[in-house]
Amino acid sequence: MPTRRSLLRAAGLAGAAGLAGCTAIAGDSGPLPDPGDGGTRPSDREHPPDATHRATVTASDPAPDLPVRPTVSLADPYVTSGSPPVLRVDVENPTDGPVTVGEYRSVVFQYVESGDGRLVWLPHSERSTSGEPDRTTPDYETGGEGCWQLDSHVAVTLEYGTVEIPAGGTLTAFVGLYATPDANGCLPTGTHRFEAAYNVFPDGVPAGDDNPSATWGFDLSLAEL
Repeated sequence: MPTRRSLLRAAGLAGAAGLAGCTAIAGDSGPLPDPGDGGTRPSDREHPPDATHRATVTASDPAPDLPVRPTVSLADPYVTSGSPPVLRVDVENPTDGPVTVGEYRSVVFQYVESGDGRLVWLPHSERSTSGEPDRTTPDYETGGEGCWQLDSHVAVTLEYGTVEIPAGGTLTAFVGLYATPDANGCLPTGTHRFEAAYNVFPDGVPAGDDNPSATWGFDLSLAEL
């Protein structure tokens, strides 16, 4: 798992890349259930004791007409002293043949910034097409315990990578939400827009300008508890 320091040693851009993935929304997007007894909702009772904020995916664009079926869901919606919110991205290939997609980081929202440049998704796992990858909280340099604002922009290498999703398989990765150095505060509240482009390569390799492509986006709300 690359750390921020190893990424900074690589030749690349200063700043998280605004390239990225196609995903449709799944989970954690609807209203919370009414407890029916006038008490606290189950999610309010069950959140970690040190949680300060909760993230919610509130809206998404229609899924693009491409031969993959992407979804996103919040694996960890809470901001705690030990972790920022964590998003799970799954890109399923429901076809009977392999599908190659790229750029392979942006497809799973790695290094994708919000439209206002104040938030960015950073890797909390490797990318995997053979099952759920192991999660970790990398040692990105941030403002301290519970403050998930980056001390400086993360450099991103310039190569354009692709990944082949086997027939009936799924590409999966986890990404954590961080405030960029341009943000005002550890994690800015409100609704934030994430949008990016990705491509499908029927022949397995990037070639020409005729490969199917799409832009997809979703909204994420961050609120204090």
